Amino acid sequence: MSGVGFLRLKKLKGSGIVAAAARHNRRAIQAERGASASIDPTRSGLNETLQGPAAAEDVAQLAKVLMRAAGINKTRKDAVMALELVFSLAPDHTLDDRAYFSDCATWAADRFGGVQNILSVDVHRDEAAPHCHVLILPLLGGKLAGSDLMGDRRKLAATQLHFFDSVAKRHGMTKPAAKLSGAARESAARTVLARLTAASDGALRSMAWAPMRDAIESDPAPFLAALGLQQPKPALKRMKTMAQIFTSPGKGPKTQRKKPIGFAVDGRDRTLCSVGFAPAAPPTTGTAATPAELVRVRDDQLDPALYDAETGEFASPPPAMGRDQRAAAAAWVKSALTARSS
Repeated sequence: MSGVGFLRLKKLKGSGIVAAAARHNRRAIQAERGASASIDPTRSGLNETLQGPAAAEDVAQLAKVLMRAAGINKTRKDAVMALELVFSLAPDHTLDDRAYFSDCATWAADRFGGVQNILSVDVHRDEAAPHCHVLILPLLGGKLAGSDLMGDRRKLAATQLHFFDSVAKRHGMTKPAAKLSGAARESAARTVLARLTAASDGALRSMAWAPMRDAIESDPAPFLAALGLQQPKPALKRMKTMAQIFTSPGKGPKTQRKKPIGFAVDGRDRTLCSVGFAPAAPPTTGTAATPAELVRVRDDQLDPALYDAETGEFASPPPAMGRDQRAAAAAWVKSALTARSS
């Protein structure tokens, strides 16, 4: 196998964006060729233009000519002026990169409106990994239709699959890894950062390094592919013994696991079949009442004489009489017996 078939697509918006992209692809931006850049100017002579005008300004002019020919004289500020496709190979690949990138450009023309939409095809061999930029004017039906040609996530996934089946697979390449998550993502991000650090890659000194690092930590899979790195194997999870499984307290919060179901922890003897009575309603006037205590009655404390067979429930026992009530009742009984005997 020859590594991973890597494809990245992006929309180019804004006035002058096509000229800016062409100037980068043709290495016409002097600031990108400095000592702190990711470009090695000693190898820029290995770069190659496969399609399109020789000068960056002529690439931008070609886009304007094609748009005028299609009757497009004015565009919206947020219009997609071009699509850029980047095809990458691993640094240690064994392919004929010129033949591979030529096939990539042919596929891009067929997939995005025809060869007449191709503005330029540039192969770069002066960075960490060889790659190819394909600039496409998104003309469809006489209109700029970059968003329609690129599509949503579902269409992008279909585009990636079509590219793999049509080009990458024929060259003996493998599919890019799926987006990683959790510990696998963290491990892969550390692998990518370690490789960049060990190679003293120019990206580490770039002014855009902060967002690049965020992108690596968010989704390291494309960077693994671009650097020709293998995804780290996940650590094997140690299996629990049967004794550990049977004695496990479970996954809920510890404070909830320690409490019996439905009862506060107060040290008193409780059973699951205890019956609770609602507290009396608080007074509506006067000072604020303190919350009434819930009364819990065990099933063996219920009076069988209070059981109602029709409802299947126990009636509440009558409230106990106070001392004054008992004295008044006794006096009434005594007077009633006296009156009866006389």
